Amino acid sequence: SMMLVGVGGSGKQSLSRLASYIAGNFVFQITITKYYSVSNLFEDVKLLYRKAGVSGTPVTFLFTDAEVKEEGFLEYVNQILATGEVTNLFAKDEIDSILGDVRAVAKKEIKGFIDTADNLLKFFFDRVRNNLHVVLCMSPVGDTLSSRARKFPGLITCTTVDWFLPWPTEGLKNVSEKFIAEFTMATDDPTKRALMSHMANVHTVVRATTVEYFDTYRRNVYVTPKSYLSFLRSY
Repeated sequence: SMMLVGVGGSGKQSLSRLASYIAGNFVFQITITKYYSVSNLFEDVKLLYRKAGVSGTPVTFLFTDAEVKEEGFLEYVNQILATGEVTNLFAKDEIDSILGDVRAVAKKEIKGFIDTADNLLKFFFDRVRNNLHVVLCMSPVGDTLSSRARKFPGLITCTTVDWFLPWPTEGLKNVSEKFIAEFTMATDDPTKRALMSHMANVHTVVRATTVEYFDTYRRNVYVTPKSYLSFLRSY
């Protein structure tokens, strides 16, 4: 499981979906509505547990800070990360159904498997832990992330934390080349190449200016890869 930390527009969700597609994972993200509550979250998590534990499908559970409608949601995410089990997630009849579903799979995969309820339940949760991958997409802006990390330590201790840093100038130039190279312009090639470099430099200068703005006015303005792509599309 991972925690991706970066301001909005830095590509956390896009990269997660791309990596999941390459790995052949089923991607799931909850849909927040006005009436979405803990009971709805439980139903979604049950679906993921069945898919990962019964079907054996690799699953990516994409969870962003925008979907933390209640702080209590993070308590259950913390349990998933720390132990792979959520307290009172399944009712007794649901557990019996799950054990019936995994019995044949357990006997097939484990030679000499001893068919007991405890062994079947352990097999199910072990399979969930192996197949369910939680990807948290969080913003470092403000004190919210640090506060949540103190309340729910599993968010940090049970994940690999990856910080999304600004793109280097060379990377920005490569992206502008991708967009502009095939674009028909009434100019020669040297001028066109200079324009590509200029676009990357403009973004770098604006990013540096936001630091000066913060030093002067103590207000943050964020310039992200999404801003850069929007700039290129507008051109």
